[in-house]
Formats: sequence, C-alpha cells, structure tokens
Amino acid sequence: MTQPPQKNPPPQPGSSHSGQVPANQSVQRQTKLGARTEKLLMNIWEPIDVLGQRFLGDYWQTLYLTVRDAIALALILKVPGLFGHLVLGKSFSDFTMCLNEKPWGASRYACFIIVLSEFLLWIVIAGRIIGRFLADLSELINRKKGGGHGSKQP
Repeated sequence: MTQPPQKNPPPQPGSSHSGQVPANQSVQRQTKLGARTEKLLMNIWEPIDVLGQRFLGDYWQTLYLTVRDAIALALILKVPGLFGHLVLGKSFSDFTMCLNEKPWGASRYACFIIVLSEFLLWIVIAGRIIGRFLADLSELINRKKGGGHGSKQP
C-alpha cells in the first residue's frame, strides 16, 4: 500500500525563512495552475514579508494576522447580502429598506434577517479587533516591565 506524497504546511508569515521552502523540501502541486499560482504568490509575498520584518520586526506577524482576519471576515460579511441578491433578487442594506417590503411578505422577514446578520457580523469583527488589540497591548506592557533600562533582566 503506497502513501500519497507528504505536503509541507504553508509557510507562516514572519517566520525566519521569509516564506521560502528549502530546496530539499519542495512542495508538489497537483496541477500546473496550482504550481503557477504558488510561484506567483511567493513572488508577491516574499518582498512584502522582508519589508514587513525590516520595518516592524516582531509586530509584523501581528499586523499580518490582523489584516488576514479582516479580509476573511469581510468576505464572510458579504455572504448574507449575496444570498439575498441571488435568492430574492434584491439588495438589502439597512432596516429602512425592509419597511418598504410588503408587511406580511417573506421578503420583509428575509430582509430583517439579512440586515441583522450583517450587523452581528460587524459586532464580531469589532470584538476580534478589540480583543487582539488588548492582547497585544498587554504583551507589550509585560515586555516593557521585564526588559527595560535599569532592570536586572537582559
């Protein structure tokens, strides 16, 4: 029984090897398009990673993760509106639009659900941003306490 070839995990930004896979551990892609896409993304990512490491140091990874989360959550935020547009053929952006629908029609209830879900997703995004900020601030304060001038720690 043969095993499929092992794939390396995707490189983490801010890692010591700047996102490059060592030559002896090449990642094999199944299609030519996958290989080209991987090469294109690495050609874009590597200079950005080097600049980020040079300018921001340890904070580069925090910034990268925050931006990545924001992009992912923004895409998730588009799902309810896309659902309303594809299924109902209408775009709902706020509660006042819902009041223009028929009082007992399904579109009115769908509008309220879509707008409310978008509002709740914004709350999630804000909570994640505030939570990450507070965690990073706490970590920064703890570092400053232990390694500042005049302390007996290196």
